Formats: sequence, C-alpha cells, structure tokens
Amino acid sequence: MKSIYKLSILTLLSLMGLMASAQEYPVKFGVKVGANLINMAGDITDTDTKFAIQGGVTFDYAINPAFSLISGVELSTKGAKYHGTTFNDHFGDSYYTDVFVNLNLMYLQVPVYAAYKMNVGSDTKFVFQAGPYVAYGLGGKATFKDGVDKQEVNSFSTGFIKNFDFGFGVGAGVEFGHIVTKLGYEFGVINVVDSEIGKLQNRNAYLTLGYQF
Repeated sequence: MKSIYKLSILTLLSLMGLMASAQEYPVKFGVKVGANLINMAGDITDTDTKFAIQGGVTFDYAINPAFSLISGVELSTKGAKYHGTTFNDHFGDSYYTDVFVNLNLMYLQVPVYAAYKMNVGSDTKFVFQAGPYVAYGLGGKATFKDGVDKQEVNSFSTGFIKNFDFGFGVGAGVEFGHIVTKLGYEFGVINVVDSEIGKLQNRNAYLTLGYQF
C-alpha cells in the first residue's frame, strides 16, 4: 500500500513538471461520454460483467506534436454482479437458497495518461495512451438478495467496500479534428471489496466519444 501512495505522489509531481514544460503548446479542453463494461477480479471468480456509464471533462497537455499528457475529471460507474447458491442447515432442515449481489459503485476519477499521437492524415491522428488513475467512491447502490429477503443500501456504507481506488489504464483511439473516440481497459490494484468471502478489484473496459475545444 505504501508503494502505491509513493507512486501516486511521483505521478502528480511528474504531472506538474510536464505541465510546466507544455506551455509552448495550447492546452486542449474537452468533454466525453461513454459506456463501461465492468466486472471485478479476485477471490470470487464467477462474478458477472455488466454495462455502466461514464462521462467527464478532459485536459490534453501537449509536450510536443507527438507526445501529450492526458488527464481530466470523470464520473465512472464500476462494480459487478454475482448470482449463486448457499447451503443452509436449519435445525436439521437442509436446503439451498439463491444468492444475488449487484454492486454499483460511482467514482470520481482522475486519470494521468502519457499519450503518443501518430499523424495519419491532414486532420486525423491515432492515439495510444497508458498510465495510472486514482478514484474516490461517491456513492451507488448495493443490492443483496438471499432467498426472498432483499436489501438495498448505499454501496460504501456496507463496511466492506472501500472508497479509495487506484489502478492503471491502457487505451487507443482516433482524433478526427475536434472529435475523439477511444477504446481502453482499466485494472485496479486495490482490493476495493474486502469481506469474509473474498477480496475483489475493479476491472473496466470502456468506449468513449468526446469533443475537444
């Protein structure tokens, strides 16, 4: 955990240095929306993937015509679904009941990606990016169902879901003038779910469409 915090600090210091060196080139601001294909990985291996959404503002700091530092502030929904059975032995009466868990975790997320841009036309570029992200859980709904009993609570009030998340992302996309589309994958390295039945980390594949001013 300490190494993760150190990496976060080094990343932010690098961001400040690169921003200072990028003043020769204009900073591009933008907005984006997109779809997430979310799941979790860890001790529980049979969680289910589901769709979610994301959106936010973007900042593109050009270091030179080929390399940029891409960041921003975004709202991104993550989580997973689980459907299984549990064995019950109640005063000699043995039976199985269905168990259903649905986690929706809304994060405020800040990525810091190093990007390489390749010109392929007069106003078209391929973009390849990679780097870390930090995120903090703002809210969301967790649904638990055991047999006929159903409970819905705030995701981060359960006691076993952490607010803080940290991970890495890779992606590729195309810039058509002011239009930007990207496809990428994020993998968390922190156990955001830490319970008696297992530990889980966030996973997210995404497709976004944005506009840069």
